[in-house]
Amino acid sequence: MTARQRAFFAIRIVAWLAVGGCVIVFARRLDWDQVFTSFEHADLGLALLAALAGLPCTALQGLRWSALVKAVRRVPRHTTVAAMYVGQAASAFLPMRAGEAVRTELLARASGMGRATSLGTVALDHSVNGLVMFALAALLPALLPVPRWMAVTLWAGMAGALALIGVLVWLAEHPEVHPPGRLAGLVSRMRSGLIAARNPRAVAQAAGFAALSWMVEISVAMLALAAFRLPHDVAHAMGVLFGVNLALAIPSPPASLGNFEMGAGLALAAFGGKTEQAAAFAIGYHALQLLPILVMGGLMLPFFRRRENSGNSGTQYRFTSDTPVRP
Repeated sequence: MTARQRAFFAIRIVAWLAVGGCVIVFARRLDWDQVFTSFEHADLGLALLAALAGLPCTALQGLRWSALVKAVRRVPRHTTVAAMYVGQAASAFLPMRAGEAVRTELLARASGMGRATSLGTVALDHSVNGLVMFALAALLPALLPVPRWMAVTLWAGMAGALALIGVLVWLAEHPEVHPPGRLAGLVSRMRSGLIAARNPRAVAQAAGFAALSWMVEISVAMLALAAFRLPHDVAHAMGVLFGVNLALAIPSPPASLGNFEMGAGLALAAFGGKTEQAAAFAIGYHALQLLPILVMGGLMLPFFRRRENSGNSGTQYRFTSDTPVRP
């Protein structure tokens, strides 16, 4: 392990300890009898509906990614959707949301494009999704009184997402220009995955699917809030989603345990919700998110196994180098 790898590993450990410490402090202050009471009074029918309503969300995220991938190489939409489901399911078992690496690898193998090219499409996918998320979240201060720090974070995130999109577009339009250092080669290989940034139609389609997926996410959050008998208007649902995604930016253990609950719980508490109800909701909401993804990821995984077995016989499956693809 190099010095840089040791430093990153130490940073991850410190981040996990910090999140774990916050969760423990928060948990020690809870009246767990009230937390269990909140679970007892939850509406199981609405909770089940929320779980089922979340299934199309991942499919829409896969279609969002597919719109960008198709600008690089013709890949069936069901391939990217399946890779998205399997990648999200893998994040339930791997730390640091490493399911992103899983979906990158699955796309590279199933499509024949290089790993770095596949990684470039994932980077652009996250950028488009982040931009749409912050654009929607920027409406939150107009809908609901929020702490000043949250409003500042919202607008700062919006500016950061715009800046990142600008950098990716610049890299896609200037492939001959790379930052100096050891990352130059990786940037060069990733460039072919950024081709979609120069395709307004592909970006618009991806943004459209991103907006639809966030609308579904908001609906799921509203159903989950209603199941736990909490305020379940659009503003509260958006606040919960933003709190969760802000917490997920911190290095997290498998399934984002602790981070997810902290983000959802603190968001509700910031809006004046009762702490015990917020904690019960955060735990239940996380379960409603995880269970359908695990089921669908397990159902989608054989798709890639079949492709691999077919590729081993020399019919479909092939690898290519990371040489950039010229548009």
